[in-house]
Amino acid sequence: MDKLKLAVIADLHYYSPSLGTTGRAYEIRSATDQKCLAESGALTDAAFESIALSDCDAVLIAGDLSNDGEVVSHQEVKVKIDKLAQSKPVFVVYATHDWCCSEDAARYEGDQVIHEGVPTMTPPQLREFYYEYGPRDAISEYICEIGASSYCVKLKDGYRLLGINDDKNGKGKAGYSEAHLQWILKQIADAKAAGDTIIAMHHHLIMPGFSELVNGGMLIGDWQEMAETLADAGLEFLFVGHSHTQRTSCYTSKQGNRLWQINLGSSSGWPAPYTFFTIDDREAQIDVNYTTRFFYNGQVLGSDFVRAHTLGVVKNIIENADKGRDALAAQLKGYGLELDKIKVPYPIIRSLAKHVKNDSIKQAAAKVNFLTFGKGIDKKAAAELHNVKLVDLVYELFLNFFDGSLHPHAPNSAVYKVVTDAASLPRRIAAKLPVKALKKEKIQKLFADVEKTAKETLYPAVNNQHAVIARRK
Repeated sequence: MDKLKLAVIADLHYYSPSLGTTGRAYEIRSATDQKCLAESGALTDAAFESIALSDCDAVLIAGDLSNDGEVVSHQEVKVKIDKLAQSKPVFVVYATHDWCCSEDAARYEGDQVIHEGVPTMTPPQLREFYYEYGPRDAISEYICEIGASSYCVKLKDGYRLLGINDDKNGKGKAGYSEAHLQWILKQIADAKAAGDTIIAMHHHLIMPGFSELVNGGMLIGDWQEMAETLADAGLEFLFVGHSHTQRTSCYTSKQGNRLWQINLGSSSGWPAPYTFFTIDDREAQIDVNYTTRFFYNGQVLGSDFVRAHTLGVVKNIIENADKGRDALAAQLKGYGLELDKIKVPYPIIRSLAKHVKNDSIKQAAAKVNFLTFGKGIDKKAAAELHNVKLVDLVYELFLNFFDGSLHPHAPNSAVYKVVTDAASLPRRIAAKLPVKALKKEKIQKLFADVEKTAKETLYPAVNNQHAVIARRK
């Protein structure tokens, strides 16, 4: 079987500049978003130009093409897709941000956020609008209950693509209705009968990647059942977006069948990734590339700009917590949060932010150890990090969440020991308390998920930048 090489990208979140890129309202909106909004078009152009020059056979775009389903954003991003399609076949699935399921599409003028007069597209309109990027070439198509399209196309001799819209499962969550699932299983079975490899993409996660604590709200509703079903049906590889994190995960069914989820980071946020996926009958290879240089408003910008923008999401909270209650309240409002509804009193938040900003890891560990009678953090490991600021570690771990741990820390490292010690503290403390409620399964799972997330962020189970995966025999 010949090799197939795909370029896969997700979560462009293209934002039309006509919706406003200046003024206080836009600045607040932009500062609370991990993605670059005004610069999303420039980042998309740079990624598409690179992909067009590559030797890939086709391009897959796994949902959230627009910022919030705005008609003008779709119109403008489609021009970019049309240009890319002159060089490569392109296949698209759309998702909730493409039809603004939250109904909060907006434009920004000065201090005002204006929702009126910002038309959005509906799922049936999206099928027609992007018809040539999947449905037109379909050997089979399924129209979902919301009017969205799922389709199966022949990519190349021996290979098929299953493009799935998973926005609704009939139970109020992301996923598939029973009829939709039966159509999906038929496409997998038909491909298998024809001797074709079938590769799928949809938008939402089908396995957590980190843990349910972090990614639970990003999963399709009945994810374990669906992962089990698809793995046993013969699906091996599924591309997803939504979480904006670059992470490869594997689900093994009870029968021993493996389903690999390749979760794609947002191309408009750190680290601005796009992925090349090469497959033959023996193995699949994942190679992540990054947009490191792009042009915006006559300037040449790069990775440092995108990194700083994404870091701003957490940095602004830490900085504003120390500037007074009103400054923090204004910042949190941009995230849709109200300080008055947060149960932790402001003086405690301010104190914690000050320690995070000013303490070294050694100093912070000493304070934790004082409160835990020397049982909290490994002293030797903390001493090795006496010159490392706690805030710098916080920033690095925050970026690791999105970039697939570009800077991993091995289990024998001081950073790994300090962070996992801190993550295990709730479980260790609960084990010492004479409180039965803290030993219940739900609470214990929460503690376990905290530790699992820390370990996966520090040292992922799979190399999220470059991986070679042996296929099923």
